[in-house]
Amino acid sequence: MNSKILDGRKLAKSREAKLKKKLSSLKFTPKVVSILIGSDPPSVLYTSMKQKKALEVGIEFEPIEFSVDTPVSEIVKKIYELNKDPKIAGIMIQLPMPKEFLIGLDPKEIIELIDPKKDIDGLTSKRLVPPAAAKASMQILLDEGVEVKGKNAVVLGASELVGKPMGRLLEEYGAKVIVCNSKTEDLVEKTRKADIIVSAVGKPGILTGDMVSKGVVVVDIGAEKVGDKVVGDADFESVSKKASRITPVPGGVGPMTIIALMENVLELVEKYK
Repeated sequence: MNSKILDGRKLAKSREAKLKKKLSSLKFTPKVVSILIGSDPPSVLYTSMKQKKALEVGIEFEPIEFSVDTPVSEIVKKIYELNKDPKIAGIMIQLPMPKEFLIGLDPKEIIELIDPKKDIDGLTSKRLVPPAAAKASMQILLDEGVEVKGKNAVVLGASELVGKPMGRLLEEYGAKVIVCNSKTEDLVEKTRKADIIVSAVGKPGILTGDMVSKGVVVVDIGAEKVGDKVVGDADFESVSKKASRITPVPGGVGPMTIIALMENVLELVEKYK
């Protein structure tokens, strides 16, 4: 079976055009602030990518950088200031936060300080929009016309940030969902029965061809660097021989995730501004 490659770049361009149009019709320019603690190269890169895309679609973007030795109290004070500032439409904290900064503190404690009406990442417990990666994955399925209602869906990875929200989204669209973690029993039996598999584990090659049935749709959220390549959770060569549709890594969920984040800005602005 020759898999259809679900091209996230192409889908993202289409959604970006629609988003630009909607943002241009607003009577003001939404402003987003991204808090970056430390200078971790991937975090700096991802922040710059978000800034570039925000400016392209018509969203003002201000990165605020703090050194790793900044007192937690200073970050807390800044978040409260941004929560109260009516000019700020969205607040992000670039993850992961450095261990040297946290010193045993749970990052969730800091994330929870963000006003849910400004939580464009969808990371707080009272989130009003889905996390961008889960939203992007769901949107790929919908944009590609994948039938979700009544289908068996398996989500690999039960994180609060991606796996569990993805499971909830699939359920909202009528799928029968199993969210799996490292302790899930009979995993292969479950994946072989799945019509849709969404993998968000972050372990290269954890999903292999012998774990899936012919015709399955695979959305691969994983993205890890192996040598000089970025690869996903799925062993692309073996899984693509059985899947009817599959997202590549890179070029699948990634490009859609940044657009989904910008769509979250618009959604919150339309509801609460």
